[in-house]
Amino acid sequence: METAATHSLPRIDAALARTEGHRDALRERAEALTRDVELAKGRLASKGDVETFIEAVHGQASRRNLQAFETLLTALVQEVLPGEKAVALDLSTERGLAALDICVRRPDGTLEDVLEDNGGALTNVIGMALRLIAVVKADVARFLALDEADCWIAPDRVPAFYKVLQDGAARLNVQCLAVSHHDLTAFADAFHIARIVGEPEGGVEVASDPTDARWTEEQSGLRFIRLVNVQAYRDATLSLSPGVNALIGPNNRGKSTFIRALRAVFYGEARDSLVRAGSKSATIEIGVAGRRTLRFTRQPRRSPVNIWSLHDPDGAVVEENGMRFETGGRAVPDWVSRFFSITKVEDLDVHIAHQKFPVFLLGETPSRRSAVLSIGQEAGYIRDMLSIHRERCAKDNALVRTGERELIDIAEALQRLEELDTLKALAANAHVQAAHLSEARAQMDRLDAGRRTLAVMRQRLIGAQSRAEAVGNLPHPDELSRLVDQVSRARERERAAGRLIELSHGLRRAQAMRETLTTLPESLPALENSVAAQNILKRLADLRSASTIARGRLSQIADSLRSTEDGMAALLDETGGLCPTCGSSIDAGRLLEHNHIKAEQATA
Repeated sequence: METAATHSLPRIDAALARTEGHRDALRERAEALTRDVELAKGRLASKGDVETFIEAVHGQASRRNLQAFETLLTALVQEVLPGEKAVALDLSTERGLAALDICVRRPDGTLEDVLEDNGGALTNVIGMALRLIAVVKADVARFLALDEADCWIAPDRVPAFYKVLQDGAARLNVQCLAVSHHDLTAFADAFHIARIVGEPEGGVEVASDPTDARWTEEQSGLRFIRLVNVQAYRDATLSLSPGVNALIGPNNRGKSTFIRALRAVFYGEARDSLVRAGSKSATIEIGVAGRRTLRFTRQPRRSPVNIWSLHDPDGAVVEENGMRFETGGRAVPDWVSRFFSITKVEDLDVHIAHQKFPVFLLGETPSRRSAVLSIGQEAGYIRDMLSIHRERCAKDNALVRTGERELIDIAEALQRLEELDTLKALAANAHVQAAHLSEARAQMDRLDAGRRTLAVMRQRLIGAQSRAEAVGNLPHPDELSRLVDQVSRARERERAAGRLIELSHGLRRAQAMRETLTTLPESLPALENSVAAQNILKRLADLRSASTIARGRLSQIADSLRSTEDGMAALLDETGGLCPTCGSSIDAGRLLEHNHIKAEQATA
């Protein structure tokens, strides 16, 4: 019973521990859920105030952004075109997206669309300004290539246009390449100016000063554009500086070829007509930071038709982290866009303007304008915040409903577990009783072992008493010594008797030999050597003498044995037929036997 209870206690303890853990988890869940429900109720109580605040921030952000862009664009326009109307931006919502209309404001406050209701000069200026803003706001490479962006501006206002471009590029840290047929030598101190020389029939070249001294080793930007067998160019290099660069020359001399080359490299807009007549391929090289070169090759009727590769200063293809930067195909490789960040934004050519499409963004949808310029993006964030807030309020409502129900269930479960502490106390008491039972059982085991030890000692005591009584009945030690001496003499007589028997056997053999000798003739032939016969005779005489002595000793031994046996018989009579050493029943003939003595020694 005690063993069964002991074995059951660990299972009871484990069940109580699991139940206690479940109760503690319920309590923790109740605390956390109570806190979450209270927080949710607090957020729901301020729902209206939060929505009002977000909407107010929304309005402020929209007005602030619109005012900043309107002020900038108006200043640029009036710098180039004095007296021009102020630029007005109208931000609205189109299918849930921010939509931007770009207009100018009449004196009466009404608005005119820039593209539809105004001249090309205004469109040129606003388009250039919008490109600068897009390059900065879109978080891409700060590089801008303009192809005849001044085409609709009056010659007397061209210097003002490029002054605005220079100022904006310097303030925004944007590298510019402006292709123009106007003479911009007046900006030679501020721009790096290159000229197109030669005729298309005989080959054209680029004349410009080197710009290496203007660059640092790791400064971002394009160092040069080299064209090899590209349309009218056999091998021409256009050096670029970090600021504004101008490529000037008469019309139809190949200025826009450099723009086409850039669009081929970074936008993938390459055709076989890019290859110079009579050549098998066209190569475009662009110098970049670290004295590396980005190379593009167009090879008609071959596969791949386009190859992009990045080269170290020694001409080897760059390999980093197990990747070789050389890719063929028609689409621009990802690593080109990733390394140089000159790419289309919202599928628009933000960096490299197309000569045939000088109007930037003005012909796009209002939502696309807003996305490219990131105008209204803050408003989009605010609308997202409002949407997130409403989603959280919906979650809070659900949390309050489900949480309160769960709290009721937890309270009921905890109520059912109120007896757990009592059960734990009972289990602890059971452990104490089990410990007492174990101690009592151990004491009983010790008592039983003592009982068995006493029984063994009792048996040994009885044997010891018997031996003590037998020893007490033994004769005096002197008598025992005498008996031992008699036994020793009896054993000596036994040995002498054995020897006598052997001598008697020898005597009989000698007598037989003597009788044999008496039958010999009286006269024997003389022996040549009688030593052996004499020895035999002497031996016979010795045997007779020894036989006589042995008979005397045997007689003495027999007398001693008879005396010893009489003493032993008297001793056994005195002990009642028991052995004086082991107390067993024995007769006088076996008292001193060798086996009996060994048995006594083994028993001892």
